[in-house]
Amino acid sequence: MESERANCIVEVSVDGAEGRRAVGIMNMRQALELPEMPRLFYTHPDPAKAAAGVLVSRQELAGYMARH
Repeated sequence: MESERANCIVEVSVDGAEGRRAVGIMNMRQALELPEMPRLFYTHPDPAKAAAGVLVSRQELAGYMARH
């Protein structure tokens, strides 16, 4: 059974030479299916924290999904 949290929406961004650029908006499951890249960041799955600009790493996002 797939976690209900897997459907939480996050924005994925990448840090580049010209600053951070949005890659896309997707659910957590889709975000974690992206190739592992050290420059990828994700908005926090909690909407209040995402609105505050809190970013998490892939490992933090995977941990959040596993706990919820």
